Amino acid sequence: MTNAEFTTAYLEAMGWKDSVVADENLSVEYPACVYTFSDRRVTALVPEAMCLREEIPEGAALTEVLGVLVDLEAVRVQREKVIGLFAQFPQIGETLPPVSDGDALERLLGAMEEPDRMRGEVTLQDDVTCCISGEDGELLAAAVCSGKIADISVAVHPAVRAKGLGTRVAAALIRKVQEQGYIALYRVEKVNLPSVRLARRLGLRPGFVMEGARILFPEECAPATF
Repeated sequence: MTNAEFTTAYLEAMGWKDSVVADENLSVEYPACVYTFSDRRVTALVPEAMCLREEIPEGAALTEVLGVLVDLEAVRVQREKVIGLFAQFPQIGETLPPVSDGDALERLLGAMEEPDRMRGEVTLQDDVTCCISGEDGELLAAAVCSGKIADISVAVHPAVRAKGLGTRVAAALIRKVQEQGYIALYRVEKVNLPSVRLARRLGLRPGFVMEGARILFPEECAPATF
C-alpha cells in the first residue's frame, strides 16, 4: 500500500470528500485540526464551525484556521502534532488472547497516570483486542482498535514498562487486524517519545501529520459561538 492509497482509504473511511470537513470528534475547546497527507491537505472543523468554511483560505495553516474561529488574543493555544502511521507489511506478531475481563482492564488503566490513559483511550467497546497477563491473572498490557481503519491504542502497566510488552501487544493486534483485511493505524504525539520508538520498532510507515490545538479559555471568557 502506498501513501496515496492509504490517504484514499482513510478519507473514505472518515467520510471526508472535501478539503474542509466537519469532524464529530472535535469540540469547541478543540475546534479545528489540519491533516497533511502525502498528496492532500484537509482542514477538519468542529461541526458548529462549518458555516465559516468559506472564510478559510485553501491550504491555510492551523493558526490561520484558528484565527477565523476564535479571538486569539483572548485565549491561550496549546499546540500538538500527531503522526499517523500505518502497517503495510505481511502478518507480524504472535497470537495473544483478547481482553475478556473488564475489571482487570479497569485496574490496569487505574494504575496509569491520567495523561497516559487519555492518550490510549483503551476500552472493552473496541472491536479487536489482545492482552498479556501476569502469573496472577492481572493485565500487564493491552491493545485495542475499531473500524476498517483500525486505530490502535496501547496500555502498559507502569511497573512493567520498557520490557517490550507494548511492542508485543501492538504487533499481535496488527496481526489480528490484517487477518480481517483491515488497515492498522497507529497515531502518536510527536512529543511522546516512548510511543514513537514503539512505532519505529514495529516498522510502521508515516501516513499523515495532524496539527491541532486545544483552546484554553480564561475563566471569565465564554467559549466561542459560531
